[in-house]
Amino acid sequence: MKQYINVGLIGYGTVGKGVVKILEENKKIALRKVGKPIRVKSICDLRPIDRPELYVKNFRDIIKDPEIDLIVELIGGYEPARTILIEALKAGKNVVTANKAVLAKYWDQIFTTAQDSQTSIYYEASVGGVIPVVQGLSKGLASEEILEIKGILNGTTNFILSEMTKNGITYEDALKSAQSAGFAEADPSFDVNGIDTANKLAILSSLAWGGWIKAKDISVKGISDLDIEDVLITQNFGYDVKLIGSAEKTKDGVDLSVQPCLVNHDHAFATVENEYNAVMITGKDSDDVLFYGKGAGQQPAASSVVSDIINLSKFIVTNTAGIIPDVVYDKKIKIKVLPSGKSKASYYLRFAILDKHVLSKISGILGKFKVSIASLTQSDISDNGCAQIIIITHKTCRKNLEKALKQINATKSIVKSKVVKIKIEI
Repeated sequence: MKQYINVGLIGYGTVGKGVVKILEENKKIALRKVGKPIRVKSICDLRPIDRPELYVKNFRDIIKDPEIDLIVELIGGYEPARTILIEALKAGKNVVTANKAVLAKYWDQIFTTAQDSQTSIYYEASVGGVIPVVQGLSKGLASEEILEIKGILNGTTNFILSEMTKNGITYEDALKSAQSAGFAEADPSFDVNGIDTANKLAILSSLAWGGWIKAKDISVKGISDLDIEDVLITQNFGYDVKLIGSAEKTKDGVDLSVQPCLVNHDHAFATVENEYNAVMITGKDSDDVLFYGKGAGQQPAASSVVSDIINLSKFIVTNTAGIIPDVVYDKKIKIKVLPSGKSKASYYLRFAILDKHVLSKISGILGKFKVSIASLTQSDISDNGCAQIIIITHKTCRKNLEKALKQINATKSIVKSKVVKIKIEI
């Protein structure tokens, strides 16, 4: 009979330190829920740590340790994280990870290995910080046919967009504010270019539909070229700008995208500010289910990791972990992805023009490519000799719109600069 659940922690950075702190401070809560105390037996990191009595230099020593029941991987990146996960699962160890990048890229290999070795891998902290969306999707909505997943899935970008919206500042200044507040890295490209959101969307979509949706199959656009002028204009039209990850099941395939979108002021997403995340999952019978909480920061992420440790430990105590796969994954299932050009939506378009009389040319080109105008606003010529036309389209095929804008952008007598295009999501 086990006296303890022994945890081996690989990666002792910000989140790793938070995990150790929560496990020690909340040990009575863990004991009550698991029935056995949970303790960190070993910690591996690249350099010596502030807990020398627990320090292990080589991660394979933790994997080979027969007393370790559960391994927590928190180093991030692709390698050696993938190697750690695969070797741990093959060694019969159950695993907890917060690594969205490695899961999205190696979903097939990781979950096939877990099933073959009858081990479990929990990964709640990989999506949405403290939000229990993975458990909610896999267990709370287990009976559902999932129709749609939409979410604000990155705390860094949401903080930046909140700063731009509330304070009317440029992207560059908002990024500096996010870095000063500790929500953006010195190199924020993984976040602001939409890659982080795409990885998380790939994980949720793969979980929802039982196959493997790859991040590279998702159409991705980040926020780094977002103009504060468009943020302010769309505010007056009743919208907020948010970076939205979207997966929608259609008869022709799953429509996948990550991009800045306009959401109505009265939608729940418009109230999600700063480092908070939100995910809306739509089921055939359940309709809309909203998950909301902090998506960035040491303690929210660490809290989510510890929740996985506790939930997995319940099965370790009874020797039932991994007997029934936690992720229902079948590599034979091929999920059809809708080509991005066939995606349909309404759009906000901003044209900078030198001559007010070009409107007929713009509407003519849009009409030629079957892009229908829902509303139009035109300003007077300003002091710099430029006017603006703002068009809201009806739902239109993305491929048709891009063809129309390509022709308009190529005609210098029509527009002074490249047309701005932002999808209207909700």
